[in-house]
Amino acid sequence: MTNSRPRILIIYPYSSLDTNPTMTFLLESLAKRKVSVDVLTGEREAFATPESFLTPESFGNTIRVEFLPFDFFFASGSLKRLPLRIARRFLRTGRNSNYPICFDPAVFKFRRTKQYSVIIGVDPHGIRLADNFNQWAKKPLVYISFEILFGEDVDGGIDQDLLYCAERAACERTSLVLIQDHERAEAFCRETSFPYDRVSVVPVAPPPQEIVRSDFLRRTLRIPPNKQIVLYCGNLQSWSSRDELAEMVSYWPDDYCLVIHNRSKVQRTLERYLKRLTETGKVFVSKEPVGRKDMCALVSSADFGLAPYKPVPGELWTGKNLYHLGFASGKISYYALCGLPMLARPLPVFEREFSRYACGKIYRRLSETGNLLEEMSRDYDNYSLESKRFYDERLNPVDGMNKFCDRLMELARGGG
Repeated sequence: MTNSRPRILIIYPYSSLDTNPTMTFLLESLAKRKVSVDVLTGEREAFATPESFLTPESFGNTIRVEFLPFDFFFASGSLKRLPLRIARRFLRTGRNSNYPICFDPAVFKFRRTKQYSVIIGVDPHGIRLADNFNQWAKKPLVYISFEILFGEDVDGGIDQDLLYCAERAACERTSLVLIQDHERAEAFCRETSFPYDRVSVVPVAPPPQEIVRSDFLRRTLRIPPNKQIVLYCGNLQSWSSRDELAEMVSYWPDDYCLVIHNRSKVQRTLERYLKRLTETGKVFVSKEPVGRKDMCALVSSADFGLAPYKPVPGELWTGKNLYHLGFASGKISYYALCGLPMLARPLPVFEREFSRYACGKIYRRLSETGNLLEEMSRDYDNYSLESKRFYDERLNPVDGMNKFCDRLMELARGGG
């Protein structure tokens, strides 16, 4: 018997829904198809985070977003431990004490999951929980992978081993996988032995939209008009060359400056580090998070985009997962959509794409970066046009998303 009115459950175990172009575009696409979707996502923090820009009805009246404590996704939700979790609710004070019992993982599993036509899990933690729910619901299971869990990066700790085993087991019961490009699809299928013909490819990218050059960063940060802005969007970690930025900008001519835009308000320790960077006179910090509707205005006010990805051996998500970045970078997609020439570290995706599209330069030494910026400045219009062509021909997610949604609807209606 087919389900004429599909209902989908998505388990997204992060508080970054608004800054994930694939997830927001998926929800917008399903909303246009009038599909009912419940999204379980990480709760909004007290400080400004991307979820601060969302409401439960941000994507229309068929899409419902529930913000849940992270224990829902990461702690044990077994039925045997349910009495203990209920007891703790009465002992706790604060916001978690008023958390609806209907969203306890065990209660939700047995009370709600059979109503869905498809259950989607995002990344290893999300698919682990989705698979757990589906052992009761027995619906088609779909995996959206943004982070590939490579076996050689699992360090042997019990939590990582359990996650690794749970993900592999879930993949055996998964009907469809969404991933960002063929490089990552091949790596994922090698790691999990998942059939390649059941993989859909959608780059992490916002859908096409009209881009109007803005003065957002110059106006908000009071950057002089004679400065060319090199923008870095995203978290500052060791994998993003955080500790090399001061040296990098020391090689830049005085008419270039770096703007760092974080997706959320930073912690105090990082704020002190950023303050020291600004004392170089070549670094500005964009401190206020913006919602996805304002991201193009922010990005289009820069002149260049920086992608300093640096794989870190021995780290679970920033080793081989980062080396095989492919089209999993939202910042690259925003840079290209807005026509920014790019400066990037050497990764396979940049070696491959920059040889085909003259939209950026690869640096192997920090001392090269200033000269590379000047080289792109001398032929700026061409680099900018090539960046837009890179988006149009390689990063535009519309066709891939339509095909994924078509396959999702086939599963939801019982078409296999």
